[in-house]
Amino acid sequence: MYIRKIKTRGTICFQIGKKENGKFVLIRHVGGSSKPEQIELLKLKSKEELDHLKFTNQLALFANTNTPTRAKLTNWYITGFHQIFGHIYDSIGFPDGLLRDLVIARIVYPKSKLATVAYLNQYLGIESSIDPMYRFLDTLDKNELTKIAFDFVSQKNKGVALIFYDVTTLYFESNDEDDLRKKGFSKDHKNELPQIVIGLFVDKDGYPFDFDFYEGSMFEGHTFPLAIKALVTKYQFKDLVVVADAGMLSEKNINFLETENLNYIVGARLKGLSEKIKKPIFLHNFTQIPFFDTTYKIKIESGEIRNKRLIIDYSQTRAKKDNHNREKLIKKLEEKINSRKPLVKKSKYLILENQGTIAGIDTKKAELDKRHDGLKGYWTNLKLKSKNKNKPLQIIDQYHNLWKVEKAFRMSKSDLQERPIFHRKLERIRGHLLICFCSLLVMKETERILAPTEISLVKTIQILGKIGQGEVILGKLKTTIDSELGDEAKTIYRQILGH
Repeated sequence: MYIRKIKTRGTICFQIGKKENGKFVLIRHVGGSSKPEQIELLKLKSKEELDHLKFTNQLALFANTNTPTRAKLTNWYITGFHQIFGHIYDSIGFPDGLLRDLVIARIVYPKSKLATVAYLNQYLGIESSIDPMYRFLDTLDKNELTKIAFDFVSQKNKGVALIFYDVTTLYFESNDEDDLRKKGFSKDHKNELPQIVIGLFVDKDGYPFDFDFYEGSMFEGHTFPLAIKALVTKYQFKDLVVVADAGMLSEKNINFLETENLNYIVGARLKGLSEKIKKPIFLHNFTQIPFFDTTYKIKIESGEIRNKRLIIDYSQTRAKKDNHNREKLIKKLEEKINSRKPLVKKSKYLILENQGTIAGIDTKKAELDKRHDGLKGYWTNLKLKSKNKNKPLQIIDQYHNLWKVEKAFRMSKSDLQERPIFHRKLERIRGHLLICFCSLLVMKETERILAPTEISLVKTIQILGKIGQGEVILGKLKTTIDSELGDEAKTIYRQILGH
């Protein structure tokens, strides 16, 4: 038996049937609708009906063939999700109640709040309705939940001394703007839609422990001092090292970090450096000495003189890629010029005459850029110390851990489907983000615990979705049964629950 979905004149219908002699034989017509929320409900109902029919047929095999009595499976709900993800959620210290259900639902079924209500009711046996859920979102306390997350991450690592910060954007499925929802540079390529800017903090292992959000038109570099200042005030850090990419780099932000006496590792934009600074870099022999490491004096706003290190490393693989990308771009420009087709975008390698007429390719500019091939720079105020501490390679390795923030954003946007956002009220937007944030931390901890088993998070969700409990009625007999655990399910339970 299987579910067949058919579309007729804009209506999606769900049917359960089987194949006989190559033809579809209808067993049950579940229903049809043209409304997305109703289609989602019918989809869930179809799966429930199919499971019921399959299980009933299996039990019927053992029934007395002399009687027409058939077994009925009723009130079957998935229990695996709450047993495993609920355990992780509880171990972090998040509060019990509806938030627990919403976080688990977000991990396993990241849909709209209306679809979540239906899923909780039909598949998890949790009574819920949309209006109380919306009101609940308005009550979620960001300070409380992020503090719980920070305490968990801090206890896990015996403190948080190295933090990574990056931003992304989340768009709204609406054209309406307000003080928060504004159009700006979209990392989702949705510049025509309002958005918000999200700043996320993770620790050295990629565990998210705090976040904030800003109006959609704000430049990502401007979020940096606001986010760092709020974080330091909130948690009273000592000897903190902040790691951020070159997008956060500005003289003002460096001054801010120095004034606040914070250590930092940030990406350096080499092409933006003066020729005086770049000259010794280009003369450096990276084959003999793999790193260029020098110190510069800077004056901060207070007038105090501080030291700032510039570390440069070279990668032959990166050099080949840089050269390939440049040659590819120039070749495309030449083809465009020769075909006399209009150029959609301007390029730094074009020579323009008066009134914007293209005169040719700027080969001199290309040669100057070639000097940067394979080079990557990092600014830091961490001093080189004895006992092999803060060596260039260590600084670079710490910076490269920024990919863990990017992974967290990918999980939020794809696995948790954090965007688009459909909410309009500030409290509700914050509530939505908090559910996704808590879910992200639960997922990260689950991944860590299951890492030795090599069972992925996606596979875990698939396995747990088949584990449930139901009531079987066979004649006058009524009993509760649990799903039998397969080998992989037993591994998951043993790894997380210890049995």
